[in-house]
Amino acid sequence: MKKFEEKLENLSVQKLENDPFEQELKAKLIGYYFSPTRKIQTQFRWAVGFAALFFVIAIGLIIKPQFAYRAHNFTFRTSRESAVQPRELMPFNHYLRYTTIHNPSIESEFNPDLYVEDKAYVVRKYRSQETNDALLIVSEFTSQPVQLASNTLF
Repeated sequence: MKKFEEKLENLSVQKLENDPFEQELKAKLIGYYFSPTRKIQTQFRWAVGFAALFFVIAIGLIIKPQFAYRAHNFTFRTSRESAVQPRELMPFNHYLRYTTIHNPSIESEFNPDLYVEDKAYVVRKYRSQETNDALLIVSEFTSQPVQLASNTLF
């Protein structure tokens, strides 16, 4: 910027006799390129540009998480194996199948369609740090009466 300012100061323009606009033109040029408002506007434009770029990248990472996986492996790979191993993503319903009678590991033992769910339980396991004993607490779910929303305000 200093060199540009020096070039502006040493700007040689063919002079006409008693040109009254020379100093005014120099002042306008210096005011345009070196004014504080211009600097702030330029910084603001850069900030908005980077914010938009980061926003697009963040949306892209949400839509395509494989891009983050590839970038992580490219950046942090220490050997031929990948730093993060890809995992087969199963739909949420498949995870629930492992907690029901339709568990794929026990489906070969009996026909799950012949059974109806009677009650549901929660099993919690607590372990003692001192004696290394385990305690299992089984809680039964009780059905709550279903309340439907009404259309009235009061």
